[in-house]
Amino acid sequence: RTAVGCLLELAFRVAAGEVKNGFAVIRPPGHHAEESTAMGFCFFNSVAIAAKLLQQKLSVGRVL
Repeated sequence: RTAVGCLLELAFRVAAGEVKNGFAVIRPPGHHAEESTAMGFCFFNSVAIAAKLLQQKLSVGRVL
């Protein structure tokens, strides 16, 4: 949860223009997590969550 929260904070600050860019020092996106299944110690796919929330909250279109 901490990793997801850190990534969300960074993503929203970049999207809002508060910071120019950023780098989240967390395990790779989802590391082992599948779209709807946790695996190993990976319960959340951090990048997928961040992308979805940016689309929902800030009407961001495509995410690379």
